[in-house]
Amino acid sequence: MRSYLLAASLTFLSFTSQAAPTPTEVVESFIQAYNKHDVELMVQHTSETVRWMHITGTKVEVETSDRTEFGAAMTDYFETLKDANATILQIIDSGSYVSTVERVTWDNDGEHLSQCSIGTFRVKAGKLAEFWYFPAHACDEQPPQEMIEQDVVEPEIGVLQETQQ
Repeated sequence: MRSYLLAASLTFLSFTSQAAPTPTEVVESFIQAYNKHDVELMVQHTSETVRWMHITGTKVEVETSDRTEFGAAMTDYFETLKDANATILQIIDSGSYVSTVERVTWDNDGEHLSQCSIGTFRVKAGKLAEFWYFPAHACDEQPPQEMIEQDVVEPEIGVLQETQQ
């Protein structure tokens, strides 16, 4: 009987010791599902009442307001952009919020196109509860390393000391 209880306890502990994913891990998994064009997997990362919104100027437009609408919108999206791919360029989290800078690339009649956007996601109970995207814009190109090194300006310590007196 003791060996049965020990085995049952160990089994229970193995299930409970798995930590819930962090908000950042939820967002990263969501973007991985996007890159696979796996709408079903994307939907699994959302709450039943997920809201997808776009911020334009002073308006917040609700794109979808539940899981079913979101799945349908993404199915339509991937029908038009069959080779869309997202790369997270930057990611930062604060509590249940995660913000990203994403580059999306796709081909249009043989031309390779891309745009960037900033997204903010709110994660609740391990699922995306809502997310907002700011208007898409041209991605910043990284200057060559030699240009970055030329732009380095040494601080003028003496000036700082004079202004602090």
